[in-house]
Amino acid sequence: MLRAAIIGCGMITERRHAPVLASHPDRVQIVAISDLSEDRMALIGDMVAVPTSHQYRDYEEMLDKEDVDLVHVCTPHDLHEVQAIAAMQAGAHVLIEKPIATTLESVDRMIRASEKYGRKLTVSHNQIFSPASQTARELITEGAIGNVFLVRLEGFGGYRVVGRGLDPAWRARSSASGGGPLIDSGFHAVYKAIFWAGSPVKRAFARIGTYVADIDTEDMALVLMEHENGATTSIQIGFIAPGGSVGMQELFGTSGQIRLSYGQENPIAVWQQSTDTWSTPAVEPEPPDRLGFHILVERFLTAIETDGPVPVTAEASRQTLSAVLAAYESGRCGRPVDVI
Repeated sequence: MLRAAIIGCGMITERRHAPVLASHPDRVQIVAISDLSEDRMALIGDMVAVPTSHQYRDYEEMLDKEDVDLVHVCTPHDLHEVQAIAAMQAGAHVLIEKPIATTLESVDRMIRASEKYGRKLTVSHNQIFSPASQTARELITEGAIGNVFLVRLEGFGGYRVVGRGLDPAWRARSSASGGGPLIDSGFHAVYKAIFWAGSPVKRAFARIGTYVADIDTEDMALVLMEHENGATTSIQIGFIAPGGSVGMQELFGTSGQIRLSYGQENPIAVWQQSTDTWSTPAVEPEPPDRLGFHILVERFLTAIETDGPVPVTAEASRQTLSAVLAAYESGRCGRPVDVI
């Protein structure tokens, strides 16, 4: 039985990390939690039966006193590095919420710590494990739509995500978040584009700005990314649509196209030139808010139990962050920027 701890008792822990870990009672037990807010700890503690004696305002005290095998880091982005390294130093494997960090230097230090302490490190690129995402990738691999040359991802909302606890507005401060919607929900878009295109990003060009929201990060990012295999990704994301907007996830190939819509009865549709019609492949049903997270966690537990590969490597997440940071730099300088 693996012993787990969670650092950060905010909304993502309430929605995903705590209930998904608790859904594996034969494999893992949540034995401790940490957060600056006692109210949030009380809520999560009641949810997963962690008594107050194992609830800590100081995560370092928790890591010192508790014997844990794995830690989920679910805190503001700027805290990921120090907390993940502390957990690995204490002997725990680590799952980090996206983005992995806000700088490449932070990622490199985490990778070195993982190697030094012999601990596994994975990142919540959960949406590639959604059955619809996996089906899309399988269709691409089979050649169902030819060679993918364009990935189009659009997601405009009318508000930014507000957190829970003592600092609910941390996403609106670049010092804590590392940016706005691009590094937050846009991080999902970038790693999915890499997954579906089957190729890393080599260059980014972006227009990024703040137009509507009263925040010190961007509220809109329009990004073109060139992949190493020649494919292009177009990402439009932001908090600029109070009247609502139509989101889109669409993949264009030389002989067809794929549309994805998570949470729908038919979450994937495929048009093929050979048939000149749309079809809806059978996809394992998934609740709207799950988005592959339960599969990511299950695979991470298996990796720990069997000493196997993690579902998402830190190196893969570094690749995503590098593309995001190149887009931010392009937004500042007004020119295409190569991905490091």
